[in-house]
Amino acid sequence: MVCVTAVVASVAAAEPKGYLQAGLMVTAQPAGVANHRVTPPISGTTVGLAAAGGVFVTRTLAIEGEVVAGRAISTPQQFSYNWTEDYTAESRDVFLGANVRWRRAAHLEFVGGGGLAFSTFAERSIVRTELPFPGRPNVPTSEPDRVDTDVQLAVNGGIAALLPVSSRIEIVPAFTVRWVVRSASGQGAYFGVGSYAYQFGGAVRFKFD
Repeated sequence: MVCVTAVVASVAAAEPKGYLQAGLMVTAQPAGVANHRVTPPISGTTVGLAAAGGVFVTRTLAIEGEVVAGRAISTPQQFSYNWTEDYTAESRDVFLGANVRWRRAAHLEFVGGGGLAFSTFAERSIVRTELPFPGRPNVPTSEPDRVDTDVQLAVNGGIAALLPVSSRIEIVPAFTVRWVVRSASGQGAYFGVGSYAYQFGGAVRFKFD
């Protein structure tokens, strides 16, 4: 009995207790609903980086911290009223959060969690054109960029595969869905930035005791 206990303790001690991982991801963000004077809403794809570090609290359950940062998604837009403004609208999210990672099988994990989305919205290369009117020149004029920021709640869920390279290194391809609780009155809503984003990517995981 003592011998069996010692073997079990030895195996448990050899099992990695934590990990660090980092990799690339592609984000696809469908269009939302823009202000009625703005067209079209922002949508598109972008690339970015994702990094996480976690600790296994059991053999199959881990708690991790995560940061995800992508490049801005941009869309040419036009605002129309008694004048028009043509510009490039940009939306960029940086996610900072915590996840629970559950290993369902030897090569499969489910991930869920949430945190904060630090968002930047911008209008770049603005050109304003007045509508034709007697005595007023219809000459396009450039205006300074406009930038706004917001901090919003976000939740996420996804699935990851585990492809072992060695006892300490794994390749981790993953698919994640993120939902941002965007303000209905913020610049993101004005631009028509969607609440949902779909991320595909892969990371290299380094496990340690």
